[in-house]
Amino acid sequence: MTADAADADAVVVRVDRDRCIGSGMCALTAPGSLALGADGLARPVRGSVDGAGGGGDGSGGNGERLTEALAEAVDFCPVEAIALYSARHGHRLAPAE
Repeated sequence: MTADAADADAVVVRVDRDRCIGSGMCALTAPGSLALGADGLARPVRGSVDGAGGGGDGSGGNGERLTEALAEAVDFCPVEAIALYSARHGHRLAPAE
């Protein structure tokens, strides 16, 4: 996925912590958007939702700007634990279902 593919829309980052294996590829690729928590699992840094099953509590606010690094982090996740959703429309942008 490229940043252009997501329409320059703000995105909400969701991490399925039940699926995450803590490889750290996301945090290395997009450190401004994703980090490894004290438990070794990925978590969104800001403007994002963190929850099992790609869900969350809706606290993502307006989301964050989609960058090439964030799009790559989603692609690099070996277990597809990271998903991007349109902050405006709520539909899933990446990875494709």
